[in-house]
Amino acid sequence: MMNIERELKVMLTKEQYDRLCGEFEWDRVICQTNHYYRCENTRLFSSIRVREIDGEFFLQVKMPVSEEGALSVKKEYEKKLESLPPVLTDKELKDLTGADFGCAVPMGALFTERRSAFMDGCEICLDRSEYLGVTDYEAELEYTGEFPKALVERFESMGIAFDKPPLGKYARFIGKAKNKY
Repeated sequence: MMNIERELKVMLTKEQYDRLCGEFEWDRVICQTNHYYRCENTRLFSSIRVREIDGEFFLQVKMPVSEEGALSVKKEYEKKLESLPPVLTDKELKDLTGADFGCAVPMGALFTERRSAFMDGCEICLDRSEYLGVTDYEAELEYTGEFPKALVERFESMGIAFDKPPLGKYARFIGKAKNKY
């Protein structure tokens, strides 16, 4: 399965995160673990991960389409797995995406508590992530239709601006892993 994902992201302070927790009525709160993989052909993808939620596993590969400021557009490929694989084979990745990655090996995990709400054709996600001794906070506006102007303005009225490209979870994880090792 392949989707086109449009999302605005912004990193938050703990205080902004706490304020947003009380600002919206959250439809759900889930805990998930992203198990990240690496391979030699890094120019092809934004991230390769197996997302674990409630004992279920989903192989997800994100491939960049475009980036403009805080807006990133990616092709997202997903396939359900029976378990967490020790290695992702080139064949498995090629069957899913059509691209030659080579095999991918595990490199670590990032835990996220995600709050989500649906409003004006947009999913608002509020994340608290923990990885390699770091806790960080992020908000995402994910949409498939019209640009969520009213929601962006609501965030801006709280001093939260989608004005620069933030690092995604995978990039933050990689950056911390490189500094750690």
